[in-house]
Amino acid sequence: MSKTKYIRKPWSISTTVRNPERLLDFLRVLKKLEGREFNTENQELYQILLIKERLYKPTDICAKYQKYYENSEYEIPLEVAKEIFKNQTYKDPAMRGRQSVNPLNKLGFAVARKGEGPIKITKLGNLFLEGNYDIGYIFLKSLLKLQFPNPWSIDFKETNGFNITPFISVLHLIYKLDQLSKAKGISKEEFSLFVPTLINFNKIDDYVKKILEYRKCKNKEEKDKFINDYLKEFYGTNKLEEKKINNLYDYGDNIIRYFALTKYLQITSDPLGNHFHISLNPSRLTEIEQIIRLYDGSANKFRSVKEYLDWMTDIDAPKLPWEEPDNLKKVVQNLKLYIENYVNDHKITLDSSQKNLLTFDITSMSKHDLEEHLKNLRNLNISIISNEYKRELKYNKEKLNQIISILGDKRGIKKIKPIELEKIVSEALMIIDDEISIKPNFLTDDYGQPIFHAPGNKADIECYYDSFNAICEVTLDATQKQWIRETQPVMRHLREFEKRYPEKEAICIFIAPKIKEDTYSAFFNSVRYGYDGKTQNIVPIDIKQFIIILRKVINILEDGKQFTNKDLFFLLDALVKKAYTSNGFSEWEKNIHLYLISI
Repeated sequence: MSKTKYIRKPWSISTTVRNPERLLDFLRVLKKLEGREFNTENQELYQILLIKERLYKPTDICAKYQKYYENSEYEIPLEVAKEIFKNQTYKDPAMRGRQSVNPLNKLGFAVARKGEGPIKITKLGNLFLEGNYDIGYIFLKSLLKLQFPNPWSIDFKETNGFNITPFISVLHLIYKLDQLSKAKGISKEEFSLFVPTLINFNKIDDYVKKILEYRKCKNKEEKDKFINDYLKEFYGTNKLEEKKINNLYDYGDNIIRYFALTKYLQITSDPLGNHFHISLNPSRLTEIEQIIRLYDGSANKFRSVKEYLDWMTDIDAPKLPWEEPDNLKKVVQNLKLYIENYVNDHKITLDSSQKNLLTFDITSMSKHDLEEHLKNLRNLNISIISNEYKRELKYNKEKLNQIISILGDKRGIKKIKPIELEKIVSEALMIIDDEISIKPNFLTDDYGQPIFHAPGNKADIECYYDSFNAICEVTLDATQKQWIRETQPVMRHLREFEKRYPEKEAICIFIAPKIKEDTYSAFFNSVRYGYDGKTQNIVPIDIKQFIIILRKVINILEDGKQFTNKDLFFLLDALVKKAYTSNGFSEWEKNIHLYLISI
């Protein structure tokens, strides 16, 4: 009798929710069902609610319901969402709800499974929903526990060779690579090929060797052969399907985005968010070393699903090494040393309060005071790095030309994610004039790189100047739904911003690939006739028009002059006032364009 040959497969975090930013909305919808049994009926209802909230779009939408997707001013009624779901004729309709909730279960944000009691949002999940959180802490706590195999999942079994806590094992992998190679970190390609296929912590050393061998390949032909041979061995096949290779790149991209949220990995990429390079965060190196000394990357043993769920949903688990005061002091000292080295290398002058923070005596501090001091040092580190980056950007014509090239690439702009467009626009605003502060509201890593979108109650970018204040709202939406999705939030954000800073005039710059007529109409009414009883200053411009402004700034800089915040205010104020001399929004649209091409 022949032995049953198990099938090897790579691991992944979520093929349902590839972008971790979407988890928050999926969790928000599940919260509505909290306390109910996750039986077949409620599994279907969860998927129906995702359709209702436009978080999931089925492939087969009959003509009768197309209007709900062609024009988002129509709210999808629950009964309509039910009909749309029913019309998909799924063999197992409830399975769709189980698939959608799977990443929330897997990461410990919720417990929603038939036979496991009522739907429950965990403490970690509720912390995520509250919005006032350290996203790095939430995902670190989650990913330190995510393991394969586990009693909750049948996807990655011990009999198939799985014995791994992926995040911890990746820390081990990169740390060991760094000890053996001058090139620190790991490329996106290496990550995609070797991380999803690392299914057992005992193989970490072998994978270090494989990556170093792969780096010795001299050309593309040698690399392709190496990949082909390696993956044939992994999958246990003589014929390798192209799909199996492509899937690894999808998994790798997905894993990187989740792991980046912990802030323990430093992710760098090109301006379009491609060509990631992944390295250990040097400002958190002591914590990383403490983690890999305490945990080897193996999966824990659990006697039951309940025991595993208790572990996953315990916000205090796992034990962090720096919960011990002596280890915490080492973390503080490492970060302090990192900041001091950065300051010295970049010849940065600190003010007295910053110096005091770095020279504070921590020997007699309590654990609580040490934790607060560490938070203050983290904030100082981010502030110093961000300010240095802004200094390098100031009036940087080369960077401005690069931004113009990116924004002017019609094909490339379609590949940019919303958070990446926010970053590009915020950099452009930092370059062009003498602002006091440009503050993007997306959540960042320790180096100011965006890792999660701005909270829903804030503008994308806040701008502070001597002569006025502004917000900048950025969208990639160029559909007919633009005015529904964008105009009300923009006007609300501007009004809240006006109230916060009543001492200065406030203007909103709205940027999109194309401004739709209904969007012009809504903003025209807000400027001319008011929003909630008071007029507003809003300037809607498309990306081409934004480029016109940036090119004008370059011309001014090349003439040896500066473009000041007063110049920017004069420009924006002139565009707002065009609404008062225009007969309707269509004429305002034309006058904005005519003014911009004339400057």
